[in-house]
Formats: sequence, C-alpha cells, structure tokens
Amino acid sequence: MATIDDVAARAGVSIATVSRVMNNSYVVSQVKRDRVLEAARALNYQISRGQARKAANRTILIVGSAFIFNVIAGIQFQASEENCEVLFSFANRPDGTLDSIGLINRGQVDGIILLNYLDHANELPALSRKFPIVHCGGTRRYPDSRIIAINNKQAAYEAVMHLAGIGRRRIALLLPEVSADIPDYILAREAGYKAALAENGLDFDPELIYQSDLSPDSLNEMVEHILTLADRPDGLFCVTDQLGVGALGALQAAGISIPGEMALVGFDNDEISELCRPGLTTIAQPWHEIGGECVRQLVSMMQEDSFVGRQIFLAHELIVRGSTVG
Repeated sequence: MATIDDVAARAGVSIATVSRVMNNSYVVSQVKRDRVLEAARALNYQISRGQARKAANRTILIVGSAFIFNVIAGIQFQASEENCEVLFSFANRPDGTLDSIGLINRGQVDGIILLNYLDHANELPALSRKFPIVHCGGTRRYPDSRIIAINNKQAAYEAVMHLAGIGRRRIALLLPEVSADIPDYILAREAGYKAALAENGLDFDPELIYQSDLSPDSLNEMVEHILTLADRPDGLFCVTDQLGVGALGALQAAGISIPGEMALVGFDNDEISELCRPGLTTIAQPWHEIGGECVRQLVSMMQEDSFVGRQIFLAHELIVRGSTVG
C-alpha cells in the first residue's frame, strides 16, 4: 500500500505539501496540486479519514520530555491566530524513538515543534529534510530545521561578566549531572562561562566545575569541597535556576553568606528565582515570545517545498537581584 512518502517522492514535493493537497489547502499552487493528485492516482494512494480534515485546521504536533507553561501559552496563542490545532506528545519511550512517528508518516500532522527533546534514535536528520520541524529553545542544528532560542552562550557570558563586574575573581560553575547526552544549550552556557573568564583575565580552573542532580547529597558535596579550599570561589554561575536555588540553600546552611562570601547567578528566571531569599540574579528568557515565534516559523515552513534551516535568536535579559548585589 502506498504511503504519503511515496506520493511525495513521485510528485517531487514534501510530505507536508501532499498533506495540504489532501486537505484541500489554499496554500498549494495548482501546478503542484496537479502533480500530487496525479501521483496519488498512479499509486492508488488511499486517503484516511484523518487526512480529510479541513485545510484551515492544520495540525501542529508538540513533542517533548518537559513542557514550560509560558512556552505552551505562546504556542497556543499564536496557533489560534494562525488557525492551527495543537497536539501534544510526551516523549518517554525507553529506546528514545519518536513515539508519534506514525501520525507523521500518515500525514495527520502538518509540522512539529520540539521541546526539550533529545533525538537519541537519530530520527530527525532524515525527517527534517522532508517535514517542517522547529526546535524550541535548543541549539542542535539539523540541516533543514529551524531553531528558536536565545543566544545561550552570549547570555551566560553576560551573567559571568556581571559577577566579574562586581569584583568576583574566582568564579565556579555548577552544571546538571547527566549520564549521557548533554543538551547543547548547557554546552553553550558552559562556553559562555569560559569566554567571560578569558575576557577578564581569569584562569579556568577545572577544580571549580561542579555537577549536581539537585539532591541534597550532591549539593552538600559541592559545599563541602568549597569549604576545604584555601582559595575559595567568591562567585558561582549556575546554568539553571533550579541549580541556583539549590546551591543557595546549601551554601546558606553551611554558614556561607550570600552575596557577601559568595555571589550567585542562575539562568531562566523561573518563579522560584524571585521567591527565594535573597532573590536569585538570573537570565530571563522570553518564553511566550519563543513559543509564538516557533509557530510563525513552522507555518512559514508549511508553505514551502524545501526548507531553509536557520537559527533565530530572541532577546534575553539579565535580572539583577539580591544574590549578587546584597
């Protein structure tokens, strides 16, 4: 039985274009429509009921292992503006494969937005060449996908420059503890940390690189190591706010004053960063705008037969609070 991929290959178009033709979409030219219909007839391609939905109801599939509320709000708002439906797929297969690949191959969705999704099965490079994909907040580039994010390296650079600017000369780094694939945005933030050290003539010291799984044991282990150092760090850059708030509590419990003895900067501007005491200086991401731009870019890709990959950076902001300025 012929598949939508077969029709796309015979007609020389993307599977998204085949889906739009089958949905009677207005965004396909008559020439391409004729090619698709001729290919479908030649292959005896059977259209499922799911493919017979109205063109106005284009469907966006959101795939992720974690969902950020403000990103989802931005996606849903812009999807409504674009007259698109939104489906969610929680990526939790043990083997790392895309559990919604059946929906995609059957043409039941028109585009994909990835949230915190690591492609362990390496399915996306081939898929991105024939199907519109947007990565939300990531930096991993596939040839034909689009990435909507802040410049994580630049933002981390500015965070550490802030610590150096208030006189901190021995700045440590706190990373998440990961067992396998390190997300690219974490690598970018680490690179920004190192760039800021170099800019200020500060030596990079591997002894000041810590990892934590957010457990009390791992955070206390970091603090215990700090207390043993003759030349203690006086600044700490945490690549997420969860790490920042966890470190702040562990340091305070050990009697280290914040920001007197140790100034802290986090990343993401989670609500918890403002609620802790002192408040955590952090990098704010425009989550709602990121979600909306993901939809705008995806709709643009739906109207193309070949996809031009690009990375789009939105503006971030350093939010200064009591963990660095007292």
